[in-house]
Amino acid sequence: MNYRDILYRDYSSHFGGMKAHDARVQFAQYAATYLALPERGTAVLDIGCGKGEWLAWMAEQGFDSLTGVDGSVSDLEMARGHGPAKAAWVNEDGIAFLEKNPRGFALIHAKDVIEHLTKEEFIRFLLAARAALKEGGRLWLMTFNAQSPMASATRYGDFTHETGYTPASLAQCLRACGFGTVAVSGRHYCSLSPGGRARWMLGRCFYALARRVLRLRHGAGAATAGVDLHTALPDLFAEARA
Repeated sequence: MNYRDILYRDYSSHFGGMKAHDARVQFAQYAATYLALPERGTAVLDIGCGKGEWLAWMAEQGFDSLTGVDGSVSDLEMARGHGPAKAAWVNEDGIAFLEKNPRGFALIHAKDVIEHLTKEEFIRFLLAARAALKEGGRLWLMTFNAQSPMASATRYGDFTHETGYTPASLAQCLRACGFGTVAVSGRHYCSLSPGGRARWMLGRCFYALARRVLRLRHGAGAATAGVDLHTALPDLFAEARA
């Protein structure tokens, strides 16, 4: 038995209230993050779907061909309880599922997943995702930004985190694994509550200064279309096309 057998079995419950299901808050974040949705009727796969929050939001946007894959039995039980009724819920390793479903999906989504993979697993994941996408299909990845000033709090805040990515390293791996158009940008979602607005105002100044420090440290670098090499925002969103 390895550490994953113990920690992933009831993954969310080990964080107590930190990973509670709150659709109202999460849906607002999704709406602010995923701005260019594909056509309705698109076959959508969510790797590491957890309790099914993102697929529930996608169902509200009119999507009905939805599949969620996760290794946590307890999280999937919750997904079946409050996720979209028409979704298919699969308890399986995400990479293994991708490898068994070539050309099966037009959109593959993985939020807060790739930081849990070793380097070897991440490359295998990307190759499998590329093969599982239909021609012209999209891969969406969300992860923390390893070059953000407070990244270590996220990197080591979860014992199951294996790796961290910067815009440059994430784009590097996507291109190496056969993806064409690649875009990587920073994200800093804050709610519209008073506390959220305060976080946004403080963060706007803090992360702008950190961006300047990154440029001073590494130089301007060669321009890379679609990849924000100097973002210091706490999260990264990557989109790549098969």
